[in-house]
Amino acid sequence: TKRLRLVPFKLPIVQAAIIGDTELAKVLEVTVVPNWIDQEFYDNLPEIANILIQSPLQGEWGWGNLVIQPAENTLIGHVMLKIIPDIPDPTGSPTGSLEIGYQIAPSYRRQGYGSEATKAVLDWAFSQPAVEKVTAGCDADNIGSKRLLEKIGMQHTKTLGNGQVLVWELSRFS
Repeated sequence: TKRLRLVPFKLPIVQAAIIGDTELAKVLEVTVVPNWIDQEFYDNLPEIANILIQSPLQGEWGWGNLVIQPAENTLIGHVMLKIIPDIPDPTGSPTGSLEIGYQIAPSYRRQGYGSEATKAVLDWAFSQPAVEKVTAGCDADNIGSKRLLEKIGMQHTKTLGNGQVLVWELSRFS
């Protein structure tokens, strides 16, 4: 993008992230800002690595993209792109649907980086012939996340969990 460099979050980089931010910084040759992802994401890195190994297409695409701010050569976040597989086939056979998610380090929020990176990943997703729709979820009280999803053109389609989770969607033909 104009202000960001997006790096596919493929298996070797996920494995470096599992080791820790110091290893990740070495592999990417960047500074890694604290809190570029939350603890839950760190805890899920081994599972993400397994998915990338077991699903050929997800492995090829990676687990979305790391968001690097080139002016400071700093890793500031991540945009997840997850294939929603056919239920009988856990190997990642695409249904035409993807889930997108994003995290930007708190010190880099409210500067448009999240929407810029997420829009670029969304555009890439829709350039893939098999992708028909992309979904996202956010907490109902997360105003910043709701604004980002609206800004990139997603539509609120349903509410889950007694009103606590909003589900958003964008179709190729929207």
